[in-house]
Amino acid sequence: MKIVGINTSPRKGSNSRIALVKALKTAKSKGADTVIYDLNDMNIRTCQADNYCVDNNGKCILDDDLQDVYKSIVESYGVILATPIYMGNVSSLAKIFIDRLHCLLRVDTVRDKKFSIIASQAAIEPPMYEYIKNNLDITSDIFQSIGFELEDVVLLIGNDSEEAILNKKDQLDKAVMVGNKITR
Repeated sequence: MKIVGINTSPRKGSNSRIALVKALKTAKSKGADTVIYDLNDMNIRTCQADNYCVDNNGKCILDDDLQDVYKSIVESYGVILATPIYMGNVSSLAKIFIDRLHCLLRVDTVRDKKFSIIASQAAIEPPMYEYIKNNLDITSDIFQSIGFELEDVVLLIGNDSEEAILNKKDQLDKAVMVGNKITR
């Protein structure tokens, strides 16, 4: 069983990445092989919206580092997407990744694969929380429409500095829960 972690934060001390690593360590302790992709360190371009993938059985026209990620996803049991929340939504790297999953839309390579989202934000205000939760629900709907089976959407709030999550046992416990659920 392989679990793929997709980190879409550009920061080295990212709270969302710390939570992702915690979830992947939990999955590994349950026997999973794990891999993490830090998209900020990769050569990735935006979707060209040319429908090349539609006409070519899911093959993306772009020959960049995301090709390795696609292969890993196809071989996986599940995927965990980790994103910081910027301006009330997923990071721009998360959006690029989501857009580029269009190539998997019409092929059965991801049917019934598990999927979870871990998101971290600085804000703690309830109105902002509801807005972000709605955006995360939309994001999870996109993954489900591709064929993934949603396991979890976890929003970790109040992380207003790098590595803030390291002092929040309740949030680290939620990351452990994600790792446990995705390996079931």
